[in-house]
Amino acid sequence: MEPPTPPAAPDAAAGAGAEMPPKDEGAAIRLRRSLFGSDEEPESPSSSSRGDSDARDSSDDDFTEEGVRARDAVLSVAKSVVALAASVDGDPSSTFACTGTVVAREGPAAWIMTSATLIRKHDSGTEVHELSSVKIEVLLPNKKVVKGQLLMYDLHYNVAIVSVECEADLLVVVLADLPDSYFLTPTPVVAVARKFESGRLQLKRGETFRVVSELDCDELMVSTCQMEPQRQNKDNSIQYITLIFIGGLLIDLEGRIVGMNFIDENKTPFLPVQIVGRCLKHFRKFGRIKQPLLGIRGRALHMLELKDLEKICHKYHKPPSGILVEKIPEVSSANCGGIEAGDIFTKLDGVVLHSPAQLTAMLLDAMEVAVNMQPVVLQATVLRPRDGTTFVANLKVVECAPGECHVLFRNRWRLPLPKEYWWGPIEWHDYSD
Repeated sequence: MEPPTPPAAPDAAAGAGAEMPPKDEGAAIRLRRSLFGSDEEPESPSSSSRGDSDARDSSDDDFTEEGVRARDAVLSVAKSVVALAASVDGDPSSTFACTGTVVAREGPAAWIMTSATLIRKHDSGTEVHELSSVKIEVLLPNKKVVKGQLLMYDLHYNVAIVSVECEADLLVVVLADLPDSYFLTPTPVVAVARKFESGRLQLKRGETFRVVSELDCDELMVSTCQMEPQRQNKDNSIQYITLIFIGGLLIDLEGRIVGMNFIDENKTPFLPVQIVGRCLKHFRKFGRIKQPLLGIRGRALHMLELKDLEKICHKYHKPPSGILVEKIPEVSSANCGGIEAGDIFTKLDGVVLHSPAQLTAMLLDAMEVAVNMQPVVLQATVLRPRDGTTFVANLKVVECAPGECHVLFRNRWRLPLPKEYWWGPIEWHDYSD
């Protein structure tokens, strides 16, 4: 089936002499009127069968105690949540919309943390569009539209920071670490997004899920907030309309930030807050993210299948906590202190390990004190199940030189490939601040 034809963009020649909306109207209204000829949003392909152009989740109308707590949690961060849209060379069909969060103020500028998917080529896991041809627009909580400037992006962790200059009353969130054992038990959570066309907040409820993400990033965790198909077309093709949740917050019912959402075909992966927070911290301190060159790939023991965990438990009087080492690239094996695939990290510098995200956060912390590409030595307590031994390994962690992430099995963040997407066209005009 051919992709649906998006609403036609305004004719440039006709627009020159057309009556423009009054200046005192909100930018989102002006944007809709200039694009679609009315103050109302166009009916998306999904709305014809659901009667709701915002693809509203049943969580919206859940007034149980937990449902009310979820709504309150979302409202507590509402002044921080913005919508972003990017297009390439002014081509409406290239428009990608997602969500971002205000994480810092620098004078008149607000910094917005979002996903690097905003500028990625959608058919590639490792390339971005020519940045000089990308235009970024940000819809603020007050529905005003401002121009965005890309300050930083990192394809390994799939994060980006966009700056906007505005006087709006924006709330800066705090990307605080959660307890290291936070993810050992399922926790009710809410995914948050803001829809660009309407400016409305969107939410999806679920819980953290003890399963390994199928995407190529060890640090990713998974929630059951269902982002995937909202509608099945008559020809059985799937309509994806929830990509706006990419880059948005995942929060728990106490309003604590849990991570930043991505999307996959069957589950909702998210980058834990301790990684997101350190990406921001590195950028503020160094103007970039200092990638640790260690390259060990592994998974948390509590994520293993029961049959595999049982084999390990036969060697020890109680189930160990830690990370099972699955791969060590040859280029970094000399820095791993004799650690081999099949070994288990239980502690790093005396701290009990629970997840690859926790390990990465500690390695990023080590990079803060690294000077002139010199190694930082960390001590790892290691179990070797095949012979039941325990030993201490000295890990030599150095900063990865720019352009060398490929030797570390560079993370891939490819979008799922549905048969159809729904994008509203965007014209870059008439900004307010």
